[in-house]
Amino acid sequence: MSDVPQRPVLPRKQAEIAFALLLALVGGAVIAGAREMDTGWGGSGPEAGYFPLRIGIVLVVASLAVLVREALRPAGDGVLIAGIGGGRLALFVLPLVALVAVVPWLGFYIAAFAYLLVAVGLVGRVRWGRALAIALGTPLVLFVAFEYAFRAPLPKGPLGPLLGLP
Repeated sequence: MSDVPQRPVLPRKQAEIAFALLLALVGGAVIAGAREMDTGWGGSGPEAGYFPLRIGIVLVVASLAVLVREALRPAGDGVLIAGIGGGRLALFVLPLVALVAVVPWLGFYIAAFAYLLVAVGLVGRVRWGRALAIALGTPLVLFVAFEYAFRAPLPKGPLGPLLGLP
C-alpha cells in the first residue's frame, strides 16, 4: 500500500455533521408521529406513543451530542473516505439506489435478482455461474419466506401478475 496521502473524498467532520442532522430529522419525525398518539402511562401500562416518543427524544439528544462534539473538533481531523475508497463506495451504493428506485416498477423479486447479479457478479467479481445461482436463489428463498411462511407479500410490480405471482 502506498504511503502517499490520498485526496479526501469525504472528510470525517462533514460526514459526522450530515449524519447527525439526518438523525435529528428522523428523531423529530418519530417524536411528531408519537405525539399523534397517547404518550403517557395508562391504566394497563404504556400507551401506544410512550416508547416511540422516548426513542425519538434519545435520537435527537444523540444527534445534538454528535453536533457539539464535531463543533469542538478541529476541521482537518480525519478522513472518512479517501481516494479510491470513494469509487468503491459508489460501486456499492449506486446499484443499491437503483434497486430501491426500480422496485415499484419491477417488483422486489425481479429487482433483487438484477441487483444481486450486478453486486455479486460485477462488483464482487464472483464467477458468473455462482453469481447467477445467488441472484436466482436469494429472491426465491425470500419469496417462499415472505409469501408463504410470513404471509407478508412483498411488492411484485406490474410484472408480478404476468409471471403468475400471487
